[in-house]
Amino acid sequence: MQDVKIGFITRLSARNQLPWNRDLFSFSGKQSLWAACLLMTFCAILTGCLPPPQATAPAPGLTVLLSGSSPAFAGVQREIEKKFPRRVDTYTLDGESLYSAVQTKIQASDPPVVVAIGLPAARLAQGLSGKKVIFCQVFNYEDAELVTPWMKGVSATAPIREQFRAWKALYPKLTRVGVITGTNLQGLMKEARAAAKENKIRLDHVEVMSDKETLYAYKQLSPKMQGLWLVPDNRVLSQDVIRDIMAHSVKEGKQVAVFGRELLGLGGLISAETSYADIAEQVLARVRRAQEISGVPGAPVIPLTRTVIKINTVMAKRLNMTLPASLQGMAYAP
Repeated sequence: MQDVKIGFITRLSARNQLPWNRDLFSFSGKQSLWAACLLMTFCAILTGCLPPPQATAPAPGLTVLLSGSSPAFAGVQREIEKKFPRRVDTYTLDGESLYSAVQTKIQASDPPVVVAIGLPAARLAQGLSGKKVIFCQVFNYEDAELVTPWMKGVSATAPIREQFRAWKALYPKLTRVGVITGTNLQGLMKEARAAAKENKIRLDHVEVMSDKETLYAYKQLSPKMQGLWLVPDNRVLSQDVIRDIMAHSVKEGKQVAVFGRELLGLGGLISAETSYADIAEQVLARVRRAQEISGVPGAPVIPLTRTVIKINTVMAKRLNMTLPASLQGMAYAP
């Protein structure tokens, strides 16, 4: 059977000759050399006509502008340098006489995105043209009118929900809290009211214009509330007023939620702090988005994601509170 198939294929090939003349594609030694040279010449001409491969543009670097050498600014800058994979150019505002020179240098630099750390840096960055700006460590950004389509920020406060949740777990009877601030903090207060409502706490908010008004307002509020949520609004707070508020709270047996563990030593009950690493992560998330499209997309200010909470065990004992098991890891003795 195999012989039959082979014979059939042989006869079929004989009847159906190939449609070209094999002699046309047979070359002697000299003809082969000539054909090879012709082919190489053609390839060289073709290669010369093609455009050269385009060089890949280097990824943009980043400019970071600090308001000063304070740890609150430098700590964030160090974390940004650790996490950002490309070049970071850093400028520090040491004196107002140098502001103009710094602004000129940044304006002439290549990086299209600027990170402004602190209010003075953010205000200087407002004067830049053709740059995108991400600000952080700015508490009263609404009062300074920083937000534009090309300039947005990262929250300066730890997530309020976590602080209120821990406070409520420590003292389940907590139902009424006061807060005293300067004006134009709509974003912060919206977040605070939502967190208070979630934990079944009534939040009384009073706006003042100076540190003296803050102290007066606190003494008026104190009899009506169980605790004070102290926020870092330096427009209406001073070191002396903070000390007076804390002293009054200890005397009257009032709970105070503070914004730094150093205030626990003055009589604060619970503190909530941000972390430099978290701030840097949220800043760089905004930087990446700003590098991809026009403007700075998203909300005017995005929240932080982590809270470092500490509970003053000395004050808790004085107020007859016992830390539940879920809060033992937050215990702190100032």
